[in-house]
Amino acid sequence: MKYLLCLFLILSTPLMVCGATRQSVAKTSQLIDQREMEQIFGDYLVEQSMLLPHIELRFKSLALPNPYQVPAGRISHQVIPAKPGVIGSRRMTLMTRVDGRIISNQSVRVELEALAEVAVIAVTLRRGAILDSDDVELRYQDISRLKTPIFLVEDVIGKRLKRSVRLGEPLQRNQVEFPPVIKRGERVVIQARGQGLMLTAAGEAKQDGRTGEAIRVMNSNSRKEVLCLVVAPGLVKVEF
Repeated sequence: MKYLLCLFLILSTPLMVCGATRQSVAKTSQLIDQREMEQIFGDYLVEQSMLLPHIELRFKSLALPNPYQVPAGRISHQVIPAKPGVIGSRRMTLMTRVDGRIISNQSVRVELEALAEVAVIAVTLRRGAILDSDDVELRYQDISRLKTPIFLVEDVIGKRLKRSVRLGEPLQRNQVEFPPVIKRGERVVIQARGQGLMLTAAGEAKQDGRTGEAIRVMNSNSRKEVLCLVVAPGLVKVEF
């Protein structure tokens, strides 16, 4: 009788005692912790550095949000800087999608350092001066607060200064008279970048433009005007 009672208790015990139930439970959510967020931002900075070969990008500070849960599924992340081209951004958006659907959209405060050799004035000069090789030298420094730094001394030799500059001051493109690389009425290629995609379209410049300047360009297909950044002769870009 005692044997039959023991056998009954064994057969009637739920399988969860052996752990079978835990093994069969599907994972319903996933945690995005700060270690993973650091990796996401680090990978993004590496990608951007490859697009800016003259510049070394690195974070001085990164105020990451608290870890957050997302549903199970195919996860993708997108980092969007506050300013096009990353440099000068004080905030970045971390967007997380699961199976293509936006689950999290968080603003992250950052302090970014951009180190590069840039043209610096070697002697105080007045407005109207013509630059020669003795007036400019290259120095390695943080350029995150510079809008249009100059990376090659040859780019400014023989050019005229638009305003006075002091000894040791980084030289920027808006301080120097450059001939336009794109002229009004010229046919250009519009390069549109965003969300991991790059599209191109034909356009017509509606005003003269120098490298780094924003100009109006008419899309030849839609006949609509868009504000584009001059990249090189015959090439402009726009973010979307």
